[in-house]
Amino acid sequence: MKKIGWAFTCLCLAFLAVLLFPGKASAAAAPAASEGVYIENVNVSGMTEEEIAQAVNDKISELQQETVLLYVNGTPVSVTAGELGLTYTNPEVIHQALSVGRQGNVLKRFQVERYHQKYGPLVFELKLAVTAETVQSVIEEKCVPQGYPAVNLGLVHNSDGSFSTTEKKDGISVKVDESVSKVVNYMNTEWHGGLGGVSVEVEVLPAQGDEAQMALVQNVLGSGSTQYDPEQTSRSTNIAVGASKLNGRLMYPGEELSVSDAMAPYTAEAGYLPATSIEMGSYVDSYGGGICQVSTTLYRAVLEAELEVTERSNHSLLVGYVEPSMDAAIAEGIKDFKFVNNTDAPIYIEGYAGGGEIYFSIYGHETRDPARSIAFESETLSTVDATVEITADAEADFGKLETEPGHSGSTAEVWKVISVNGEVQSREQVNYSEYQMIPTKYKVGTKGASTAALQAITKAIASGDIAKVQQVIAEHPGGA
Repeated sequence: MKKIGWAFTCLCLAFLAVLLFPGKASAAAAPAASEGVYIENVNVSGMTEEEIAQAVNDKISELQQETVLLYVNGTPVSVTAGELGLTYTNPEVIHQALSVGRQGNVLKRFQVERYHQKYGPLVFELKLAVTAETVQSVIEEKCVPQGYPAVNLGLVHNSDGSFSTTEKKDGISVKVDESVSKVVNYMNTEWHGGLGGVSVEVEVLPAQGDEAQMALVQNVLGSGSTQYDPEQTSRSTNIAVGASKLNGRLMYPGEELSVSDAMAPYTAEAGYLPATSIEMGSYVDSYGGGICQVSTTLYRAVLEAELEVTERSNHSLLVGYVEPSMDAAIAEGIKDFKFVNNTDAPIYIEGYAGGGEIYFSIYGHETRDPARSIAFESETLSTVDATVEITADAEADFGKLETEPGHSGSTAEVWKVISVNGEVQSREQVNYSEYQMIPTKYKVGTKGASTAALQAITKAIASGDIAKVQQVIAEHPGGA
């Protein structure tokens, strides 16, 4: 009987141990979360560690699909939390959720059970986070383009000669660094799913101009015109396109204009055609050939308006449509014509081209003494006549003559002559220019020449005298 009683006692103790320590009932059974345990809104009760980890990953994937609105000056830009790089930074939450009700003595675990009964589920939060690098990429790609430049108060020159104003509007620019910090903070501390939003930081770009300023624009400060051959249709087109890109441009006091940038890009899409232009001392066909006449004509108007010229270059070769040193060459990325509105009021540029003439007028506020007048004089300082280069061409028949015209070189400058009441008061040097000399080049065919003819033509070529070359050709018809 004693044995039976002892056995019964051991059985009861074992049963009690199972009740008190269910997790130890089977060494093979994986621990599972207690009832009433949540991570965010996900019930992980009864889940193993592996199952909880999967549930957390599923929750993050779900959150990554949620929409977050980034407001740019009140305009919403829709992105997903995943695009912002959403993840979580407390992986230890899985172990914490699994440990509820499984740590401490019997009393401690009983207290946990009583907590659930009284207060409901125990909820663990995921510490959500995004990275600054990812947020910056999203802001630069989707928010920055939502900005827009300021539209200054503008002018329209009416057909009756009067001016009227156009509406102005402030611009908006996204402040990237400040916006990144704000979005990161919002996503890391405030957002926990659902439709959310945060305003990015912007800078207001104030529009310039007022009616009083515009009312000052009444007078022609300077003008200039040049002639071109309207029969050269491609060049004429380019001149007209270039003038149209400058026509109507308004410059505020202190503003600088790059004429090259204003007329660019020099492409077919922009309306330009291939035409002859000067490049590195040679004539080549390029899109926009002829635009230098546009900048040159405007240069003359700028000089007469006495605006501040900050950059000007002459052509490498003399041009025929203005006096020496009165030109202003354009070569994208190499040469530019720039000037500043140094007056007390806005200036308005009017330009047109047609019928073989291009014309510019600059309107503004005239404050100069009416008794004072200015004139510009071109002075050639030196001239270098084009030399002659003669070469033999063994591939061309004897006597065939190819000619590439040369150009004389020179140095020149422009003087500004200031007069008051018709009397010259001063002369000021405006600029200085150097133009290359390009030799006239001849190629003489020698193929098929007799010995006597070859000797004679070789001697004539060496002399550098084209008249002697022509004489030999005449004396040896066909190379005989």
